[in-house]
Amino acid sequence: MSDVSARLPRPSWADLSARTELTVARRRVLELIETARRPMTAAEVASALDLHHNTVREHLDALVDAGFVEVSSKPTGRRGRPALRYASTAPNPEEVLDSYLTLLDAVAETLGTGPRAHELALAIGRRWAQMTPSVQDVGDSGQGAGPTRRTAGLLPALSMMGFAPEPHGDALVLKACPLVTRARVPHPLVCVMHEGYLNEVYERAGLHRSSAGETGARTRLTLVPLCEDGCRVVVEHGEAPA
Repeated sequence: MSDVSARLPRPSWADLSARTELTVARRRVLELIETARRPMTAAEVASALDLHHNTVREHLDALVDAGFVEVSSKPTGRRGRPALRYASTAPNPEEVLDSYLTLLDAVAETLGTGPRAHELALAIGRRWAQMTPSVQDVGDSGQGAGPTRRTAGLLPALSMMGFAPEPHGDALVLKACPLVTRARVPHPLVCVMHEGYLNEVYERAGLHRSSAGETGARTRLTLVPLCEDGCRVVVEHGEAPA
């Protein structure tokens, strides 16, 4: 099998993950340059961050070497060497996320509104789970357990996806969301897609099967978005199968 990666652009996650390896000081320098309306000189960066000029130059040189910042010079018409100016070339994680949130919004709006759109969103979420390799590894240790233990079976998957889940009785509260930015929240149908995903995981792990003391009733999950304490994953009990 040929290595197709050799013919493709490099993955953006490599650029984004490399940011996490920067020191706190260098991230501050990079964030300042990213938010600037024009290229900045080392002196301007030093003044804005209250750092020594030589220290700033070291950080800037390291950011240039890492490919996060580009440097250029602009003649001033005066004697002496023109000042070097620094501008960002690195992808901003929030801007990257925002562009894909726009894509998800476009998908959701194309689905339309009403019950049919809701059904399609659930189906997309289930298909998402079916195409996720890690879902295939979910065990069935929750079978026969009570609701609290069964919902706890979802914690690893939710944590891996960046939702910071916390158990609250037989419900889970999602304290974080990878699809929320400072400027926007996901389209409601995107949350429905995630509800479909969770129910597929729940069923594949056998977690929807009630214990003997619950008269065989099946359960499903409902995702309640944007509550005061976070989004909630609630267990709902259905009718016993005929």
